Amino acid sequence: MRNFSLSPSTPGIAPLGAVLAGDAGYAGVVGHDFGPASETFGEKLSRLRKARRWTQSDLAQQLGVTEASVCYWEQDRSRPKAARLQSLAALLDTPIAELLGDAPSGRANLGEIVARMRAEIAQIAGTSPSKVKIVIEM
Repeated sequence: MRNFSLSPSTPGIAPLGAVLAGDAGYAGVVGHDFGPASETFGEKLSRLRKARRWTQSDLAQQLGVTEASVCYWEQDRSRPKAARLQSLAALLDTPIAELLGDAPSGRANLGEIVARMRAEIAQIAGTSPSKVKIVIEM
């Protein structure tokens, strides 16, 4: 059995607690983008758009709206109407409730996050996810 010890000082590796808490310094760790639990709609939209490497113009074009609309949404100056919100959530592959901040934070999805991290660690380590043990101290 191989044991890997990853500490906060390990270069390029974020502590899992920081990933789960959404520390800005750890956004996008290991290909994921877990944002802070208290983001506004605009902040969340901006983060999700940037995670896909889309410009405001790219998103506007895909939704059939103006770039100014996307800009206003991200600045929390306005929100998209219900029908547009559905399209936006589908494009960002995010539930509407989560996009609006009505869904539980990333901590409530701990099992899902751990499963994804286990799979990624297993792939990097060249083993199966069932052999990866994750310990979380809180």
